[in-house]
Amino acid sequence: AYNPNNYIAGGVFPNVPVVNITGKYFVYSKGDWLRREAKPRAPGSRAVRGGYSLSSPLYTCIETAFATPVTDEQVANSTTPLRPLEDGTKFVTRQLLADMESQVAGQVFGNSIWSGSATPSLLWNNPTSTPLEDVEAGFESVVSTIGILPNKGVVGYNAWSDLKNHPDIVERIKGVAGPQSPAIVTQKAVAALFGLDDLLIGSQIENTGAEGAADSMAFIWGKHLWIGYVSDAPSLMTPSAGYVPTYKQRVIERYREDQEKQDVVAGYWSFDVLTTAADAGYLFKSVV
Repeated sequence: AYNPNNYIAGGVFPNVPVVNITGKYFVYSKGDWLRREAKPRAPGSRAVRGGYSLSSPLYTCIETAFATPVTDEQVANSTTPLRPLEDGTKFVTRQLLADMESQVAGQVFGNSIWSGSATPSLLWNNPTSTPLEDVEAGFESVVSTIGILPNKGVVGYNAWSDLKNHPDIVERIKGVAGPQSPAIVTQKAVAALFGLDDLLIGSQIENTGAEGAADSMAFIWGKHLWIGYVSDAPSLMTPSAGYVPTYKQRVIERYREDQEKQDVVAGYWSFDVLTTAADAGYLFKSVV
């Protein structure tokens, strides 16, 4: 059965449990916090004063659901190693995970979401391109905007397959390993070259063909690279490119339909995917 488990959506933005389906979250004004207004105080005078503003956009957790029936006949006539109820649970879980993956990918790699975005003048499948210099330009864009270095990267497999074989990257890693050693290009090695703590590779695929029609397989994550600053965990007064507020964690349940003589395996998940700091990320679009 084709049931891959290489989902990365949960590692992109921190999950934030919430008690209401919809509600406000608060964004501090970056300009107010980064403005330098402290001044010398003369004896007998008051300290110079200032303040900061808040905005309060809304999140809305939409429930995603999927179910599959398992008939009594299927259960009674299944021979080893078939296990219809267990397989149904895996099938439903796969549907929910794929939906989360698609939603996070759509936000991370979406158009007109991040303050900084560019397509390299020379695509990275060209051996004369300069991916390390391009990524450094993205770093400078983020740092000059929020004053914090990006710590996380997300790259689609199409882009990764060219990046890991790019001569600039192979040469850098070969130099570290020594002239007689093979240059083994790993996620950690490329993350270190880019200056990131973590680099996630989106290799998950989905069938975009309708049920009963010919299969049409496509990568969920596309041919892009994103870098940004993301908080290690949900934190107040800490900038983070995004969060995933979750009203209802993923739940898989089973209930009986007596008239149809079948069990139904159903899954539910209620969440939103938020860009909470558009200037904390930089998107390299269609890099190959």
